[in-house]
Amino acid sequence: MSLLNLRRTPRDTDLDVMGPVRLVRSARDIRRVRSGDVAVADLPDLDRSAAEELRERGVVAVVNAATSSTGRYPNLGPHVLVGAGVPLLDAVGSEVLTSLKDGETVGLDGTRLVRGDEPVAEGTLVDATAVEELLSRGRNGMSRQMETLAANSGEYLRREHAMLLEGVGVPELTTSLAGREVVVVLPGADARAEIRSMKRYLKERKPVLVGVDSGADALMAAGYEPAVVVGDIAQMSDRTLRVAGEVVVTGSRRHAESEERLERLQRTSVGFPGASGSEEAALLLADARGARVVVTVGGFGTLEEFLDSARSGGATRFLTRLRLGATLVDAKAITGLHRPRFTWLQVLLVLLVALVALGAAIATTPVGGEWFDSARDWLSTAIQEARA
Repeated sequence: MSLLNLRRTPRDTDLDVMGPVRLVRSARDIRRVRSGDVAVADLPDLDRSAAEELRERGVVAVVNAATSSTGRYPNLGPHVLVGAGVPLLDAVGSEVLTSLKDGETVGLDGTRLVRGDEPVAEGTLVDATAVEELLSRGRNGMSRQMETLAANSGEYLRREHAMLLEGVGVPELTTSLAGREVVVVLPGADARAEIRSMKRYLKERKPVLVGVDSGADALMAAGYEPAVVVGDIAQMSDRTLRVAGEVVVTGSRRHAESEERLERLQRTSVGFPGASGSEEAALLLADARGARVVVTVGGFGTLEEFLDSARSGGATRFLTRLRLGATLVDAKAITGLHRPRFTWLQVLLVLLVALVALGAAIATTPVGGEWFDSARDWLSTAIQEARA
């Protein structure tokens, strides 16, 4: 069904949707989006993670200056938005980012973005049929992406082999990870749901909890305090940074920008400048410090999801996961395999059987038989008196 039929705010207007502008020049700006906004973005090859965050934040429409799917690989962002009924106006041109300001009221009029009666930009309104065509085109282009991934992996391995193979440059932690199970919560809209599904596992196994970027806040929202937070602290709340056991900041530039905020919160941090991304830093950190098992929450499960999430950092993500090998487990697998050691019903049944066996054993002895007969007579008399 065409998104033109989805009228979110039909009040005193013939526009398909209306709302205040929120400019999103990069994925990091998504955290500024509020419910009811029209997100005017510049996100080429819109990936699933960004689309899910926009959806969760309650946007009424997404206007993308760039092409939401170039066909390089089957990216899942358009599928997420259209499946959730969020209008996606695609490829309107970069001029829209300078023509509009945050807070201005705009609306969608078919394939046009308008401000009052003034047309601001025009693009392609993506519907379910278009999504399928984009995914099909992306699958055809995926082989080229795999070739590029292989070439980039070789280059990255030559450049960072000491860190990948020997752990050179990986910072030390005061939190002990050696021989322990570690749960790494990655940013993503599904992270909170996956944490809830692991509640029994977390209670029984008591793993070390590591939050990555906004995944640290997802841990807090689920009622857990991270032992370690890793990544860009701009994506973490003050509350999370205050309660986290340790703070590891990735990237030397971002580390410098974070010092003032950490000083205000009276927190210190260690830097991990060698890692290409927050996820890679957290996984390499757990591996280098001897974690027995590393469980990822909010990760990907298919080749398409991997390419969608990896973007230009695909080689580093691929090699990092290859480095951990069998140590790395997805949370969905843990949820499917982990079963409670016992249930309260099983405990009650065992106790009942034990009591019956004990009573039978007592009744076979002379003294026990007299006691058993007396108890039975007493119970019978009590029942008769109660009825009377």
